[in-house]
Amino acid sequence: MKKRILLLLSLFLLWGCQSTPSKTLSQPVTLSFFYTQTCPVCKAFKKEAIPYLEKVFGNSLTIEMYDIDEDATKPKYDGIIDSLVDFDQSEYGYGPFYAVEGYFAKLGYTAGDEEYLADDIERAVNHETLSDELSGLRYIYKES
Repeated sequence: MKKRILLLLSLFLLWGCQSTPSKTLSQPVTLSFFYTQTCPVCKAFKKEAIPYLEKVFGNSLTIEMYDIDEDATKPKYDGIIDSLVDFDQSEYGYGPFYAVEGYFAKLGYTAGDEEYLADDIERAVNHETLSDELSGLRYIYKES
């Protein structure tokens, strides 16, 4: 009886353990993350999405973080906004806002989006169509 219980417990533990997929991008990519200190959604992105992306992409993804409320951030933020097609100016200054530089930017985050984001980063680098899951408030970079 003890062996069965131990076996079942072991199976449940193994079943609950999921590994994070590892991906290597064909070229290095930078994700610029803009946040405010008081934003709970920004804090959730920092806590959940950033570690997930770091684990998935390793050194092929550089993540830079910027506090939107700091004056030194404004040129970087404005440069990205100016590079996007049809950015909704009424959304200016809201977070979380992240940009996969040269490919797309997105305003907002929902827990669990990090898997879709990782897939979209890989798709963007491979010049494939982005998923529909994160299409709301997603902006594409202007072609150079």
